[in-house]
Amino acid sequence: MNREDIDVTTIETTTSFRYAGKVFHGLEDLKKTSCYFYNKEKLENGSPYVVLVDKLYPCFDSEDYANEDRFYQNYYLTTDREKAERICLETSVGFERECRERGERPQYPILEPMFSMSKIEERHLPYIYYHGEGSFMEVVQNRNAAPEDKITVIQTESHYDFERIACLYGPPPGEFEPDLND
Repeated sequence: MNREDIDVTTIETTTSFRYAGKVFHGLEDLKKTSCYFYNKEKLENGSPYVVLVDKLYPCFDSEDYANEDRFYQNYYLTTDREKAERICLETSVGFERECRERGERPQYPILEPMFSMSKIEERHLPYIYYHGEGSFMEVVQNRNAAPEDKITVIQTESHYDFERIACLYGPPPGEFEPDLND
């Protein structure tokens, strides 16, 4: 897949988006909807399917192992049940080790878009990547995909209430409009 065919959009973790007719209200809703090997009964809920593939942050000593609770997270979205089941299988304990023993790599790994762009293949798309901390996540999808195969960010209006404060250089803009007819 060509790099220019991959569209990466950064959104806030609270941003709503639509995929295959279903609206997801940010990262928390995505987490609630997602399945993996231990809760694959969620696949019974029907399409669209969201499968979570995550990996614990690196741990270097016993303190890290005791306290680390952040995970790199890929949320693979699909309408294909077989694909969802395959990804669920890959999230099972020991699957990665079994792949290494056979000299293979998992088909659906954690793919951080900025550093894994050359590894992203069409079968991976669309997905959402979350770094495990912070208030942003990345929507990764095929720029040329059909509209029904794309994640659509739902734009909301922003309303800002600015507190009016005294200005040393005159009234705030819009407060004083000179009458040019005088």
